[in-house]
Amino acid sequence: MNLTLLQNNLPPAAIASKPAQPKTLHFKGGSHGVLLLHGLSSSPLELQFIARGLQRAGYTVRVPVIHGYTYGLLGEHPQSVAQWLDTALQNLDVLLAECETVSLGGLCLGSVMALKVAALRSNQLSSVLALSTALHYDGWANPWYTALLPLARYVPFAPRIKIKEGEPFGLKDERMRAWIARQMEEAGKSDAGASVLHVSELLKARELIALTRKVLPDITCPVLLIHAKEDECATPRSSYEVASRVQSSVIRCVLLNDSYHMISIDREKERVLSEILQFVSDTRKIDQIDNTPKTPGVRPALDGRRGIAR
Repeated sequence: MNLTLLQNNLPPAAIASKPAQPKTLHFKGGSHGVLLLHGLSSSPLELQFIARGLQRAGYTVRVPVIHGYTYGLLGEHPQSVAQWLDTALQNLDVLLAECETVSLGGLCLGSVMALKVAALRSNQLSSVLALSTALHYDGWANPWYTALLPLARYVPFAPRIKIKEGEPFGLKDERMRAWIARQMEEAGKSDAGASVLHVSELLKARELIALTRKVLPDITCPVLLIHAKEDECATPRSSYEVASRVQSSVIRCVLLNDSYHMISIDREKERVLSEILQFVSDTRKIDQIDNTPKTPGVRPALDGRRGIAR
């Protein structure tokens, strides 16, 4: 929905009051920190369930906003992909200074960004948590013109084009989907992201994806990949590519049977949290056994926790 049209239907008081800007979530916990990166043109709220669950388990959790990437901080603060990555690295440094050990994760393009950062800092991380990784936009709900997006770079007006988000909004849960639809209709955004995306944002997403795919072999720390079999945005092909190209000796790929793309808030969110908690716990045990400083290289495998879980 066009936000200008939406504003025309609001009372003057509502237009005059500037909407609250998204804020970084930082939940204090124990000595292990988890940095989570949300998806493009969304907000930390899409990862709040996971973040709260990690905090209840005793971890310190941070879900930052990123100017030019987080919804509500896009147009006023345009940023390059390099600036997105700089912000992610700065937030990683915040947790590294506060905690003894740190895991890094993300959802959708946030997962792609987390993998790129992990390639730069693999020796400082206990694990990477990649949720609904989107290296390829090849899901069943993508519009036919998705494959033509790279051509938009050569059409002067194309980056300004808006693409409206439509059902299923990444959700198999019909009640949650209806709630998200109401949020988007009333406010132009939701816990699942914005109601529209600009082509310019999608072009930056493709730039980040290209950068990340080049450096996947630089990732040596343990990697957890969770993906829905029926992901309508990006099929499990993206997670399989990560699993086949990283140099980690600890790789776990979990396939979900009853979710779509937004696995952090969909029907199997409890299982997603459970898998993350188990993986973080297991990889921390490796760190405690091998308490030498982390350096790139081979790590011992997690007994019985390698491969694909269905």
